[in-house]
Amino acid sequence: MWSSLASGIETGSSPILAYNLWWDSNSGTVNIDLYESLATSYTVSGLVPGALYQFKVRAKNIYGYGPFSDVVTLQPDAVPDTMNTPTTTLVYPIVKLSFE
Repeated sequence: MWSSLASGIETGSSPILAYNLWWDSNSGTVNIDLYESLATSYTVSGLVPGALYQFKVRAKNIYGYGPFSDVVTLQPDAVPDTMNTPTTTLVYPIVKLSFE
């Protein structure tokens, strides 16, 4: 999600016609044109957990595109690895569990 441009200085004194979202999909190809709309959010699916993705956005008015925003780098969460099988040690009256 990004903030819409509202003031005359921000919009170039012309209504914003679209926002243009680009990304680096971590595939070796950079600056892929992903989305263009007046909406200020976009959902990307199919991301690989742990991989890095970079996004940037720019606005368009009747005069063309403005500069891109700063790049935002995101890394989707990954689930933890499988735990080791626990070992148990009985020292009556205590049972010690270890996952090492």
